[in-house]
Amino acid sequence: MATHDETIAKHFPPAETPQEPSSSSSSTHSALFNRTWYRTTFFQATVVGLAAFAAPGLYNAMQSTGAGGQQTPYLVMAGSAILSCCMVLSCSCGSIFANKFGIKNTFIAGTTGYIYSASLYTNNRYGTEWFVYVGSMACGLTAGLFWAAEAAIMISYPEPHKRGRYLAYWLAYRNSGSILGGIINLALNYKNSKTGKLDWKTYVVFVALQCLGPFVAMLLSQPKDVQRTDRTIVNLGKKISTKAELKALGKLAIGRKFLFLVPLFLYATFPLSYIGSYLSLYFSVRSRALASLVSSLAQITSNAILGSFLDWREISLNTRAKWAYIGMSTLIGATWVWAAVVQYGYWNHKPALDWVDSGFGRGWAMYIFQQVNFALVYNYCYWMAGFLAETPEEITRYASILRAVESAGGAVASGISSTKAPLIVALAVNFALWGVSVIPAWFAVRNLGLDGKERDAHGAEIVVEGDKKVVQEA
Repeated sequence: MATHDETIAKHFPPAETPQEPSSSSSSTHSALFNRTWYRTTFFQATVVGLAAFAAPGLYNAMQSTGAGGQQTPYLVMAGSAILSCCMVLSCSCGSIFANKFGIKNTFIAGTTGYIYSASLYTNNRYGTEWFVYVGSMACGLTAGLFWAAEAAIMISYPEPHKRGRYLAYWLAYRNSGSILGGIINLALNYKNSKTGKLDWKTYVVFVALQCLGPFVAMLLSQPKDVQRTDRTIVNLGKKISTKAELKALGKLAIGRKFLFLVPLFLYATFPLSYIGSYLSLYFSVRSRALASLVSSLAQITSNAILGSFLDWREISLNTRAKWAYIGMSTLIGATWVWAAVVQYGYWNHKPALDWVDSGFGRGWAMYIFQQVNFALVYNYCYWMAGFLAETPEEITRYASILRAVESAGGAVASGISSTKAPLIVALAVNFALWGVSVIPAWFAVRNLGLDGKERDAHGAEIVVEGDKKVVQEA
């Protein structure tokens, strides 16, 4: 079986004063290879994270205050439905775009349409509604490319045995957008103990920060230039014709592994519309600002724990996949039962809760747990997708079609929340979708890693030889 030694020698230049490797010293062998800091996996993950902070992270910060910080959720949810519909199209084209123009250019293009915060600013201050729809459309058409590209990068760039932690690291930057947003929201709105909308000055900061996204994205290295710690090469496959890419994408979309995961990815972002409406209708402005801050901190913590467990190599890949899935599903099910009890009480008597009110904690804490559940599902889904890919090309295709499915779920959920249907109806739909997704996803989870071999995202087997890991062609 062939190794990557010749490619590695070209990819990592020899040090200025090389020494012959000794079988008794792996450190001497490692000294033969220099790594440039801005080509390291860590730097690439940081670039993706910072771009995610400036683009979807700040978008999430606005959404985590409940309906984009507006007084009522209906206009914002209608815009979100348009955004998600556009993302179904742009996510589906993500692998085609990446095949044609490269993953880096796709990533950069995906950061250019985040004018959604500007549309919320004009609506909040001047009452303009049409710009919310235009901003949602522009964001959806570009954000789909960003979503597909960032997922493909974060699945394929890291060393396979560090993927769970790097996914948590990436998502921490996304959540840090909400942390900063929460701090800004709380600083500007801490005196507002009534329900209503955020101060318009909140959006000015968001607009300025989101303009930095394209410039950050330009710092990303091309796959061939990335230098991993295990000296393996990032390979996203060769470019093919658009017709061939479409054919390959369609074949993957009707595959059994993908179909098993469709309900779970439909569910992944589905609850966000419900919990956004829930927060905006029942809680004061400053309680919503606090929720955006606390939920982000909770998401970062829970993802760090999950990512560490998923990368824990003392137990098999299959066992990690099963235990994480069972634990996550149990938590989600318990939270939906909790939500049903709380929502039923609010259905009969609509509250307007501030943090000084009796009964605040029960309903507010449920929102925090829903956000934690969303983060766990997100991390787990993309960790698993990385191991389902059997070839380099499949990484981007999986990222594209799975994110298209995810966007379709978001479109339906936002459509439901844009109406004035009782929130208990939205809760019932969410609860049912989670129940439907559990069993099909288990069929994909239970077979993960059953060959007893750890493989990277390119289908290459990771073999331990002495104190080194060698990646061999599958």
